[in-house]
Amino acid sequence: MGHKLTAQPLDPDTLYATGISVDQFAAAQLNHDGRPSLTLSVGWRHPDHLGHISYAGSGMPVSPEGNPWLTYQDLMGLGELSELEKLRIATRRQSVLDLVEDEFKALKARGLGHEDAMKLEMHADSIRDLEVEMAGNGLVACALDPARAAELEAVDPESVELDAQFKAIGRMQLDVLAMAIACGATQVATIQWASGSGGPIYQWDGMDHEYNHHKLSHGNTKDDDSGEEVVGYREMLSQIDRWHAGQFKYLLDRLSAYEEGDGTVLDRSAVVWMHELSDGKVHSYIDLPTVIAGSAGGYLKQGQFIDLVAGQDPWDLRYPHNRLLVTLLNAVGCSGEDGSPITAFGRKGLEEGEYGELLA
Repeated sequence: MGHKLTAQPLDPDTLYATGISVDQFAAAQLNHDGRPSLTLSVGWRHPDHLGHISYAGSGMPVSPEGNPWLTYQDLMGLGELSELEKLRIATRRQSVLDLVEDEFKALKARGLGHEDAMKLEMHADSIRDLEVEMAGNGLVACALDPARAAELEAVDPESVELDAQFKAIGRMQLDVLAMAIACGATQVATIQWASGSGGPIYQWDGMDHEYNHHKLSHGNTKDDDSGEEVVGYREMLSQIDRWHAGQFKYLLDRLSAYEEGDGTVLDRSAVVWMHELSDGKVHSYIDLPTVIAGSAGGYLKQGQFIDLVAGQDPWDLRYPHNRLLVTLLNAVGCSGEDGSPITAFGRKGLEEGEYGELLA
């Protein structure tokens, strides 16, 4: 778990990474106040190295927030406020037009002439345009739909990590993540689904599994492989992968729904779906599949499957993981201390440079 975003070796005693992760490195440069990356999780996770993918530095794991309501409150500036103070702020954030809606209706009901009616509509439009402009400051648009926010607030904090809430909490976290990126609350975010050597028992959306993800990854009824083979486990793993692909698509759709400039937030982003292992049964990380969506403003190729191994023995090839992280950092606008493009990230002595195969 510690390698994937750090490209660093692990401390032999704690198994925590010995360097900063790519998300926190990027956040320090891209967030206007240097604030950390938004770090989220879904479901139960181990409290040790298996439950962390983000690092502020060597031996400094960043614990993710698993409760979407707590994250949302912090983003809205409500985290440390009393309920009365929250209510007052929520009232102030109501649209001016919403507050004076009755007055507008009363004026329209007076049978205004065409010219006066047009003036009234123009006045309403000018207020709305001003509010849209103010939205960039987080006053109006940087909030979820009230009904969705109410669903977040209604979440029982005691149930957040239960398997039964895995799907619902995951979707909420994706909504919060997309909103935070679109509104500029952060330029970088990570979300960890479940935990290394763990995972829920998938019993929704057509899946009715008996064993959790870790057991299925070994095809065995016991975590230590001492049990029996699970009949049909490969198809179950495929079901899980397809389900997570659907969640990835959900995030992409949410980012695409936010317009930015002449495109969408997704167009200007690089959204990476990464796995801990390529083959859970033998704990292999070789030939690891990675999905990148969004071109980061035209920096990255789109719509292609790039096979760096191409049928060769991956152990004989030199396609280190750190070069993927270097490519992503440059794609989103990070730079070295002297302002030049980044050429190295992670453990010293690794191969340097980007993957030209990924560049547009």
